[in-house]
Amino acid sequence: MNTYQISSLLMFDLREAFNSLLWVGYSWIYFLFQFFVYGSIISTLVVTVHNYFFYYGTGLVVLSTFNIASWSGRRFVEGAHEGRLRYILSLPIGRGEFFMEQLALGVIVNLIRTLPPVLIVLLLSGLFTPFSFVSTLAVITLLAIGIMGLMVSLSVIAFKSFDIYSAIVAALSALLIRFSTISYPISSMNELYARATLSNPIAYGADLLRRAIGLDNSLLLNASMATSVLVALAVGTIFLGIFFATKFVEGVKSS
Repeated sequence: MNTYQISSLLMFDLREAFNSLLWVGYSWIYFLFQFFVYGSIISTLVVTVHNYFFYYGTGLVVLSTFNIASWSGRRFVEGAHEGRLRYILSLPIGRGEFFMEQLALGVIVNLIRTLPPVLIVLLLSGLFTPFSFVSTLAVITLLAIGIMGLMVSLSVIAFKSFDIYSAIVAALSALLIRFSTISYPISSMNELYARATLSNPIAYGADLLRRAIGLDNSLLLNASMATSVLVALAVGTIFLGIFFATKFVEGVKSS
């Protein structure tokens, strides 16, 4: 493993990812608007969930993580079509190592973008403690690894057909977001909807995040099950991503 090459590539990608502070600032402003304006309005309508305002806020954090994961997949694809991937593959870096570098990039970008929103939710809810803060960051990191590993793995489809890739990602994103506990607890769902949600790892990640923050546990999925699902998702997608990167990334015809 060429640690120097990987760290140099990671630093280059980070500089590129944060070459515009407006992009980062926009994501924070968007969260503030959604949380304080829309969240305040909808929390007055949802009376069946205690502290729905903060329940909704944690859902926004999960949604932000999902969006950054999608960005990671698109960036990987764009690098292939712009010829950047061909150059990187000529460097003395293994395909699996390159995948891990891309994963690390996405996790760092996600933490930087979600750190202020997490602090806002913790401080305003009065639930901030060193333990809740560290636990929350750990859950966000696991969730980011799981989703990004999946999205980057799916990006290999774009090497054959970008249209098929776009359709699959759009459909998968809609299903994972809608059939989850991002916006409402599973206790508020009908039986069929709840069954679909129980097969969605994003639902377990969202509820584990709320448990780490310290929200009402009676609304959340089982902590042990949620932890197992989230760890399995992160580990599974890492191996899946390394497999796809090793088997299919080499020889990609960029255009």
